[in-house]
This record gives sequence, C-alpha cells and structure tokens, in this order.
Amino acid sequence: MHISTPQEPFPEIGRVQNPAVFYDGQDALVCYEPSAGPKGGNVVLRFARVLDFRMTPVSIDGRRDSRYPVNPGTFSEVIGGAETARWHRFKARHWIITFNDVTIEVVFRTVEIIDRHLEEGPQDGALLNTLNGLRGRGIIAL
Repeated sequence: MHISTPQEPFPEIGRVQNPAVFYDGQDALVCYEPSAGPKGGNVVLRFARVLDFRMTPVSIDGRRDSRYPVNPGTFSEVIGGAETARWHRFKARHWIITFNDVTIEVVFRTVEIIDRHLEEGPQDGALLNTLNGLRGRGIIAL
C-alpha cells in the first residue's frame, strides 16, 4: 500500500474554506474553493458510483495520528489498500481529500469536474446552484 497524487488535473485546494458536500448514497458532490489563481471561484467534483464515503472533522494537527500519511490541502490516492481490494472487480479507487478542519475519504468508480463557478462566494450556494442545474436536466432527483 502506498499514497500517490491522483492523475486528474484538478485545481489545488484553497486553504481558507471547508467544502460543501452532498451525498445521496450513489454519488457524492464536493464543492471546494481552489487555491488562489487567475480563475478563483468554486469547483464542484462528482464522485460517481460511490462504494464508501466518510467525512470526518479532523484538523490539520489531528492528521498526524491518521492511518494514512497525507498532507493538508491535498488530493491523495491510496493504492493497494484494503478499501479497494474488497472492491477490485469494480476497479474502485480510494481518495483522501484534506481541508482545514475536514477530511473526506471516498471509495468510488469515477470522478470528474461537473461545474466551475468563476465568481467567488460560499461553497454551499455554489453547490446548491449545481444541484438545481442537475435536477433541471434530470440527472439527479431532490
């Protein structure tokens, strides 16, 4: 088992805000503030076919006791861990995403950016706008 950086070129995580999250038992949407850059705003990721999802209130200091050595403000992928061995037929992936005071662990099949809000604002508002757009297109039921 080892930890690596995922291959997906997602914008780096900002260090100020914690994410807004929606999980319906099948898909998980995570809206986060990217690090300072020319685009700013918020990014919404969709993890599809989620097999396991955990959101834990763990501060940066508390991560020292974590079972996986990950850095704050990063996307990390656990390769060869027990979480994915159990789901090997599904080609599952295991990510750990760390924010200021929250750590998200997700075992899933696919991930993609589904929305990017260029205007700055709270993550919960950006996530609600994305959910309403998905509902309007019949992709998700609320």
